[in-house]
Amino acid sequence: MFKSIVEAVSWLESQSRFRPKTSLDYILNAYNLLDLDFSKTKKIHVAGTNGKGSTSAFITKVLVDNNISVGTFTSPYLVTFNERIRVNNKNISDKDLLNNINYFYQLNEELYSKYEYRLSFFEIITLMSLKHFSDSKVEVIVIEVGIGGRLDATNILEYDVSIITSIGLDHMTQLGDTLELITNEKLGILKPKGYLVSAVEAPIKTQMINYANKLKVKHKFVKSRDIFAVTPNSFYYLDQLFEVGLLGDYQRKNALIAYYAVKHLFKISDDKIIESLKSTKWDGRLEEVFPDVYLDGAHNIPAMEALMRNIEYIFKDKKITILFSALKDKEIAKMLEEITKYNYDIVLTSFPDFRFQNLKDYSNDRIKYLEDGYKTFKKLVSIKKEDEVIIATGSLHFIGYLKQNINNN
Repeated sequence: MFKSIVEAVSWLESQSRFRPKTSLDYILNAYNLLDLDFSKTKKIHVAGTNGKGSTSAFITKVLVDNNISVGTFTSPYLVTFNERIRVNNKNISDKDLLNNINYFYQLNEELYSKYEYRLSFFEIITLMSLKHFSDSKVEVIVIEVGIGGRLDATNILEYDVSIITSIGLDHMTQLGDTLELITNEKLGILKPKGYLVSAVEAPIKTQMINYANKLKVKHKFVKSRDIFAVTPNSFYYLDQLFEVGLLGDYQRKNALIAYYAVKHLFKISDDKIIESLKSTKWDGRLEEVFPDVYLDGAHNIPAMEALMRNIEYIFKDKKITILFSALKDKEIAKMLEEITKYNYDIVLTSFPDFRFQNLKDYSNDRIKYLEDGYKTFKKLVSIKKEDEVIIATGSLHFIGYLKQNINNN
């Protein structure tokens, strides 16, 4: 049994990261042993290449503001492990986290002794979140998919609402190397006679509708053509004015997905929903940490394309400096190619993570490389000109490292 939270989290993070995607039988067996009852709990499942965290944040804020208790499971975290599991927007306490890890340490040993297998890291934290939400007696759970959907550890419940925010090329080793294959994996979260909310558009939308119809799943698609921007933070959708607390044109769709998910489950007025969407915050998504200094977790091609497009729109009269770092399993060259389409200064840097590999080889006459991510970040902030905007991006892990250092200094 672990006595300290540091020791407990260290053990948890040392477990095998993911089980090969072949079956959900292992986690289902363990879940059944927990004997949890979610029959009276509303359940929302959030999948998608990008936008899962923001959409979950919008939904959670609306529910909490309307006195509906909600448990939210997201990943990864930025500063503290506790961020992954929240009740009413508050991180799980160290005490509850320690108790949960000790519980699942013992369960893992029992599983090994009886069935000769152990749960993976993501299976454990998924079950930990469900146990904590059950113990907390929440009315709604919002569960973010880890990777894909069909064989993701989170896909063990009968959800009331299934959300697919967006579909792009990411995690291709696990999910397939075409949009059609990736879509099929994500559609695996749909349950017969369920309800799907999505912002995916043609041609993938047709594949999704055909799949949903076979399962008799009702569906609601947010359409770009019905969105009319007013400012970076406000827009009209079907003659209704919306304001959102998160920057980026993609947040309009995320907010509308949240709107329709909530409307499907609860009778909450549009005014109340829109008020909550306006005040939603979600760290690491065009998050301003100092005046004109932002952190953004874009870590794949679709997200980087969207980020660059929005930087050009939101900060059109400013000089832009991009501080970039990424993990070795990402498409670094293609992300940098996207950034170099714009006339921005680009600085590559490093951060401590076993999945990081030196980016010096990507430097050239236009792209600088400087060691030590936080030191480089501090230097760029200290010499920043009045008409300049600095944006750190490339990896959620990188901006989490920066946030941790900002908070500690």
